[in-house]
Amino acid sequence: MGYLSKYKLEDFKPVTWEEYGKTLEELFNKVEKYVRENKIKIDAVVPILRGGAFPGTYLAYQLNLLKILPVQYKYFFEGSQINLKQILSIPKSSLPDKPVFFVIENNQCFGLTAQTAINDIKKEFPGCRIIYAADHMDYSFQKMENTEAVFYGRLTNETRTLSKAECDKKGIFHLSYLFPWENIKEEWTTVQGKQFEYADLELANKNAETKKSINLD
Repeated sequence: MGYLSKYKLEDFKPVTWEEYGKTLEELFNKVEKYVRENKIKIDAVVPILRGGAFPGTYLAYQLNLLKILPVQYKYFFEGSQINLKQILSIPKSSLPDKPVFFVIENNQCFGLTAQTAINDIKKEFPGCRIIYAADHMDYSFQKMENTEAVFYGRLTNETRTLSKAECDKKGIFHLSYLFPWENIKEEWTTVQGKQFEYADLELANKNAETKKSINLD
């Protein structure tokens, strides 16, 4: 089970909407400063669904951006493997020859989902530029290839790479966050290495493309 075995049900700390809003404000201030000082014109916001819909929509509004082109990836637990699959790619839309994308994630742990999404975008749009942000980002996994800038709202220890003492020294909560829209049953099922029974699981998985496979053994 690897790192999944390190999780306990009582590890999840609920985040209020007020707390989450403050984190988004901090993230926006960082991004806005970078975009303004570098005179960057973003052509499309690309939230990574499902969680990225929340920071993605907020930042699109705050940056006065209209075009939102979501992508969706999901881990599926199948036998002794976790398969990262792409459910939705960037919808067809009118874009410049070398677009600037603002890719946004919710709670980034190891960053495999976000990195896969970014690599796929770069493959589809070879000349594009990509700015990346996550409202919460694991302290030990802050780098993202194929991007020109990376931003976070709050650092975490979701991967349990840091000890509690190290987290205390850095001012980082050492366990896990449960966001206002999340279902504790879903999160707990996932960290046990089991497949949560979504109402549309079969349909969502039907035409999804496998991008990465990880052995649980």
